[in-house]
Amino acid sequence: MASLPYHEQGITQLLSLTSFLLTLNGSRYVMDHLLYCGLLGEIVIGIVWGTPLAGTTWLSRGVQETVQSLGYLGLIGLVFEGGMSTSPSQLRKTAVMSVSIATVGLCLPISLSFLLLVFPFSNGTNRAQPSPLAAFSAGASLCSTSLGTTFAILSAAGLQKTKLGVVLVGAAMMDDVVGLMMVKIVTALGSGDFTAWAIARPIVSSFALLLITLAITPYIIRPLFHSTMKWLYDVSVSENVEKGDIEVLSNVLKTMFGNLPHLHFILATLALIAFVTIAAFVDASVLLGAFIAGGFVKNLGDGIVSREAHHGGEDPVDKSAEMYGKYYHPVIAYILAPFFFASIGFAIPIRGMFDGPVLWKGILYTILMMFAKAAVGSAIYVDYLLRELYHGTCRGQSHTNLQEQAPHLPAAIISLAMIARGEIGFLIASLSSSAGTLTVQPGGSNASDMAASSQSIYLVITWAVVLCTLIGPIGVGFMVRKLRRLEKPHPGGAPNEVRTLILGRWA
Repeated sequence: MASLPYHEQGITQLLSLTSFLLTLNGSRYVMDHLLYCGLLGEIVIGIVWGTPLAGTTWLSRGVQETVQSLGYLGLIGLVFEGGMSTSPSQLRKTAVMSVSIATVGLCLPISLSFLLLVFPFSNGTNRAQPSPLAAFSAGASLCSTSLGTTFAILSAAGLQKTKLGVVLVGAAMMDDVVGLMMVKIVTALGSGDFTAWAIARPIVSSFALLLITLAITPYIIRPLFHSTMKWLYDVSVSENVEKGDIEVLSNVLKTMFGNLPHLHFILATLALIAFVTIAAFVDASVLLGAFIAGGFVKNLGDGIVSREAHHGGEDPVDKSAEMYGKYYHPVIAYILAPFFFASIGFAIPIRGMFDGPVLWKGILYTILMMFAKAAVGSAIYVDYLLRELYHGTCRGQSHTNLQEQAPHLPAAIISLAMIARGEIGFLIASLSSSAGTLTVQPGGSNASDMAASSQSIYLVITWAVVLCTLIGPIGVGFMVRKLRRLEKPHPGGAPNEVRTLILGRWA
């Protein structure tokens, strides 16, 4: 009979796990206070404790794979929280800006990646340039934005509910959907099975899931759900009234479900599981499914109130935020999210990245990819210039409305936040390497030389993903510190008013 025998764990493994978890949280606390960038410390701890430096000395291969799986649950939880904290009305209002930023952030990295064609890579006794297929694969790896990093940055900076945060979430979410399409493209290019539907299906499925949810939630699910919750919380029929069998059954169901402990947590978790499962089944973005689930739960949340609030005994509160803070936040903030960022550190092949040619090419390519993503801030300036031009031609407005503060700080935050690549970048780079798309142009080299060149290209791409994932959040941290300094000279004003004064229309 199959079973897993129970063994008492050795003190070495217990101390390794304990020190790993404590060091993750300690490093996040320190980096959050220094740079508003706790995830940087967690990535470094993943490098040190995991395969890149320690191998399997401190954490076995099985433990690291378990941490990676649990970390992905943390990523889903971060995105779920982002969906609950994002205003649907703000998301609709900023859709054009989000699309503009996402488009620039997708096209420029792929376009500039073709400059890799001029970089010579050692090919045994010869030198050869990467093939156009390798350049496209590199661009595909660097066109995405780390969704988990984005939500971690916004949470640490307290910008989740600002217009700036909503724009950033929308652009990062679109990058995630297109990044999923890039995974399909790279896999298809490697296998030779390239069909239009295989490439388009992730985007079609993702947007279909979003549009269907937006269509049926306010008109069908929300009214039905609120009616059901009202029925569950209604006062039971007086016992003096003779009740039939159906009425007795009805009151039994009311008692069972109306008094069910942790009802909101159970329903929210079931919704999250359902949306993530549907997204995976239809080949859509799982993270988009988690984001939609967060918005769905938030939209229905005010239908779940306590019995006292329902009958006027207390004021209703935001039950979705209360539920997340009570059940999800402690586990995700202190265990699962640190595991996710540590698993990014596990994926960095640090030992092979300091070869001279790989190092300088990696740094140059990083600079290119940072510029490619930082250029998304131009969309903020274009919006500002268009508004200034429009107001300048409108004579009916007062002079005070003609001037608007230049959005230097919002543009800098958007640009730096979009630089971080993270999990999807590592995934596409790894798939490109295993699929054989990181090739060099034909030059008569043998198979072993071609494999060495492919590995060098992979390490250059990895350098860019790693440095962008580190530099982006650090830059945002400095911008947030500047924002905090600007807020201090206004101690008498309300926090929202002060932030509006500094960020302008992006507050």
